[in-house]
Amino acid sequence: RSFVSNLPVASFSIPDSKTPPVQKDKEPSPDDGVSSASKSKPSTSKMEGQLRGRILPKSTAVGRKWQNAVIKSRQHERYDTSYDFARYKDNDSMNGIQGDWIKAKPFGDWCQSYPQAIAIDCEMCETQDPLSGAKNTKALCRLSVVNAENPEEVLIDTLVKPSWPVTDYRTRINGVAKEHLDSVEFTLRHAQAFMMALCSEETVIVGHAVHNDLVALNMEHDVVADSSFLFRGKESPSSPVSLKDTVMSVMNESMPETHDSVNDARKALACVVHWMEKNGKVDLVDRTPKHSNHKGHQLFVHRIPKLCKPEHLSNMFLKNTSIQPVEVEEIQFSGTTGKTHVIFKSSRHANLAFEALDGKAEEEKSGRLQKKVFLRNGDYVRVRKMVHAKHADARNGTSPESAKKHPFAYGNDGQDEMAPCDKQESGPPLGSFRAMEFSKPSWME
Repeated sequence: RSFVSNLPVASFSIPDSKTPPVQKDKEPSPDDGVSSASKSKPSTSKMEGQLRGRILPKSTAVGRKWQNAVIKSRQHERYDTSYDFARYKDNDSMNGIQGDWIKAKPFGDWCQSYPQAIAIDCEMCETQDPLSGAKNTKALCRLSVVNAENPEEVLIDTLVKPSWPVTDYRTRINGVAKEHLDSVEFTLRHAQAFMMALCSEETVIVGHAVHNDLVALNMEHDVVADSSFLFRGKESPSSPVSLKDTVMSVMNESMPETHDSVNDARKALACVVHWMEKNGKVDLVDRTPKHSNHKGHQLFVHRIPKLCKPEHLSNMFLKNTSIQPVEVEEIQFSGTTGKTHVIFKSSRHANLAFEALDGKAEEEKSGRLQKKVFLRNGDYVRVRKMVHAKHADARNGTSPESAKKHPFAYGNDGQDEMAPCDKQESGPPLGSFRAMEFSKPSWME
């Protein structure tokens, strides 16, 4: 009897997607057990074959085939920050997100017949604890795993029921709606049980920005072949490339607008296989401009505390300026602080958000305006415009006074029609904040 048959798998597919059924005859047995990160003991006999004290897949021919991709992923300048699981645990604890983390067991006879390399992709939603108000912006709602040596074999593809009430299903992104999850019994702990029974500490996990999937699973694992680290963009090699752009560059194929985690896992796998076939000598990726080519649509935020996540910055702007950013790019940390770009719907949105922030605007060396914005713990971040002061004034026609008078987001791509932001939160009037606040600011206190 297969392991997956013991779990309440909730099948799901995006309309028009063609996903083979879950293969149940090659799954590990539940008798292999589930061990938590706190209970698993590191192997002291595995020093050979490690890179910087980390495990490498060396016990099987399949694992050894993926070694170069694993090593190259670890050499990326953003790897140590992205796979800093201690930071994620601390952040969860400080934000009131409770949950056990898991860590795979050492390789042994128990897993020799299992897939030694898998490709994974997860879909996430946002949930909130009704008692504490804590939010989890990476709550697992779909898990898809395929055999990296045989991509047609779907090891598992299931919806996952979050433990907290869902506040944003992100249906526009993942296709998962309330009615899909209502009757689902498969939970995060089921997902963890599956991963622990399937994976050893040498199992290669392939994907795009795999750390996001691992965080959603509450799983520590750094034997990964990460396509977001193996491919680089033409304009800014250190910045992350999207799976959509990577697939277009490598396979000359367009990705669907709605994410299908089985398809995403397979496409990331195909990109990594291409990288391996080319011995890492791959072309730079052409990036699709995000939302706009105009730098005026963005604000640059730096000196960001290490525990801060993109969603904290997004909520910070929404709460303190009443303007919702379209996107906050992944924070790039160096040492104890980081930097990122906050993207708005138009240059007017960005300008109004900047002017509404509490703080004095000063012109820095490049001629762009910048504000020192103090946090509740006495520290501060810097928020800077991406265009020079004179150009911004001419383009937007806004001023600090106009921003204070209109604490709203402009609708319809920066048209003159004013509309309150859809996600406006209750709180003190704009301008009354003496320090910036994040959505769950207890970690800054």
